[in-house]
Amino acid sequence: MSSGFSPKPLDGVLGGYLLPLSGRVYADRAAALREAIEQVGPTALVVDASELEQIDSSGLGVFIDLLKGMRERGGKIAWFGLNPDVVRVFKITRLDSVMPVFDDRAQAVAQVSHA
Repeated sequence: MSSGFSPKPLDGVLGGYLLPLSGRVYADRAAALREAIEQVGPTALVVDASELEQIDSSGLGVFIDLLKGMRERGGKIAWFGLNPDVVRVFKITRLDSVMPVFDDRAQAVAQVSHA
């Protein structure tokens, strides 16, 4: 059974991956999300949330844990395409201060491309 999470290599970014998210990412999908990301071991991750409807604390926890490990290796995570509900979650939790949110893919890629 497919997890529905498929990180794709990010052109021009060494160790970089693009991770499209869609639907709802709740506790029931968090383990599959973590596994999909860990399999590629990114040093730079751009999260495409343009089709993401909602994400709960379990889903966000995957990215917080990932960010801790990536920072130790000089890595970065950037998001783009968040809907207003997800933006609100990022602002309330202040996650936008550690995982920047951008309007488009080019801005997010530029962010993770700079050391």
